Order: sequence, then C-alpha cells, then structure tokens
Amino acid sequence: MHMNEKTFQDVVRYGPIALGLCLLLNIWVVLRYREIYRDAIKAEVQLQQVATGEQIGQSVLQDFAARANSDPHIAEIFRQAQTPNGLNSAGTTQQNRH
Repeated sequence: MHMNEKTFQDVVRYGPIALGLCLLLNIWVVLRYREIYRDAIKAEVQLQQVATGEQIGQSVLQDFAARANSDPHIAEIFRQAQTPNGLNSAGTTQQNRH
C-alpha cells in the first residue's frame, strides 16, 4: 500500500483518537472481567460454605441415627421428626418433658 500525503495526514490526525478509544475499550474489558471474576469467587465461597454446612448436618444426623438404636429419647425425636408436623411436635414434646 502506497501512503500519500492525505493518508498520512489522516493517520496523524485520527490515529491518536483511535488508539485512545482502543485503550479505553481495553481498560473497560479488563475491569469488567475482573468484576465478573470477583463475583464468581464470592459465589464459589458461598457454595463451599453451604456444602460445609450440609456436611456438618449430615455428620450430626448420622451420629444421632447411630445412637437412635441405643437411646430411646433420640429414637423418639427421630420418630416425631418423621411425622408431617415433625418439627412442631418434637419441639412441643421437648418442652413438655422438661
């Protein structure tokens, strides 16, 4: 491509504008992806916390289930929790026993 005087003047005139726009676009893209990455990390941390809570709940449940065979009080709690109004009746029974 042969560059004549007019083309050279256009490049000199509009080149810095084009470079500035590209720079702004690149900065915006980097900041946008940084924001998305930050949000993804927060979501992953929350997911890990939920998973940890579920694992703790499962381990407690397994521990109580193992003791339900030898402890009639725990077995009664499990029986009441399996009824349709399990939480309400278990709480009521606990209050009535104490």
